[in-house]
Amino acid sequence: MSQLGRKAVFLRAVAMAALTIGAGGIALGDDNPPPANPAPGERHNNPAWIACKKQADDQKLQPGDARREFMKSCLKSAKTSGTAPATS
Repeated sequence: MSQLGRKAVFLRAVAMAALTIGAGGIALGDDNPPPANPAPGERHNNPAWIACKKQADDQKLQPGDARREFMKSCLKSAKTSGTAPATS
């Protein structure tokens, strides 16, 4: 086999390894499953955020300063209490 042929074989092997690793084919020391995806249309998995958003929706707060302040205070109170706010 010529030197050019050996280089081609080596480059193909490197390319296949890179594609396999890049596609998630090999887990490099991470045995944990990937995090769950949020519900469709939702960006957050935080139960406190979801509960505060539901309360803001129930109060029919429109996007803007009032809703932002409500969410901020709701999340802050959930963080200090350590639990998600109750939803009705």
